[in-house]
Amino acid sequence: MLVESLGTSLLVGKVRGGKFSNISSGEIRGWYFIISSFIVEFSAVYLASKGVKIVTDGISFIHLLSYILLFIGLFMNFDKYPFWIITAGVFLNFLVIMANGGQMPISIEALESLGLLDNAAAIANGRIITHTPLVDSTKLKFLSDILAMPKFYPRPKVYSIGDVLMAIGVFIYMQHLMLGKDGKFKKRQMDSRA
Repeated sequence: MLVESLGTSLLVGKVRGGKFSNISSGEIRGWYFIISSFIVEFSAVYLASKGVKIVTDGISFIHLLSYILLFIGLFMNFDKYPFWIITAGVFLNFLVIMANGGQMPISIEALESLGLLDNAAAIANGRIITHTPLVDSTKLKFLSDILAMPKFYPRPKVYSIGDVLMAIGVFIYMQHLMLGKDGKFKKRQMDSRA
């Protein structure tokens, strides 16, 4: 949902009189931790697809490392309140993933309802290590990937409550950047310390 959130925010920001050039003024501290988190995640997916057993066996530890890096990067930006919302969403996803062996449970029925049959089959057969089928024994089901985009949407997908919160946080942050309000985050922080 982050792609949709980013695209929508850019469009709304422009309609509200914001400027794309203002985005470059945004300062994300610890961005290298966030990038490293995604590198760990995507590397694990790639290596698992090549049959590297140590990766498939250690997915819970790999996911944990990825989230630790991500949390560090997010915490370094807590002077900007949209990052609180993003972190809340990340934490909800982290909870359900760690509670289910390091994999995000996903509704196979929801995938099939969107026509994503190949994805559903791949997850059901264990070929996608980041996800696992939602079953009766799944813990924290309500935090799993159970929400489906409408069928008419051109990019069908199944997502979680955590994904929604992250998308909201990204949307708000982009609005502040485009409208030139990013400096207010720092001003609020300075006022609160005064």
